[in-house]
Amino acid sequence: MVVTELRAVYWGLRRIFAAHPGRPVEVRVDNLGALALLHEWQNGGDRMPDGYETRLRSQGRRPSLVKLQMYAEYTPGLTFVHEKAHVGNPLNEAADSLAKLGLRSLHGRVPVTEIPRLVPLWASGALAEYRRGRDRERG
Repeated sequence: MVVTELRAVYWGLRRIFAAHPGRPVEVRVDNLGALALLHEWQNGGDRMPDGYETRLRSQGRRPSLVKLQMYAEYTPGLTFVHEKAHVGNPLNEAADSLAKLGLRSLHGRVPVTEIPRLVPLWASGALAEYRRGRDRERG
């Protein structure tokens, strides 16, 4: 579970840093084990989750958590905070659904070619639901 949460943080940050280099970023995680590692990495630690293999991947690529460790240690303006588990929050539910979609794709149950079409649909639907809920709260 910790590795999955950390991988999600890495893939999200990778996209954010590519689109908005140099901007401050706050990452909210609900997994306290993942948060502890992120904070350790920010302070120069190099511990990885139990059983996580740090050897180079195919074609000499670094493992995603090694890259995340480097982001945490060397990126100014990057902060990590705890977010209480937020079941029922439309944006969190969308994030969970998108993560499950990615896993289904990895396991061959959803064609990879469908991902670029499905992700924007799910994300925009969740954002619209979130906005409707926020508008209802305001009155």
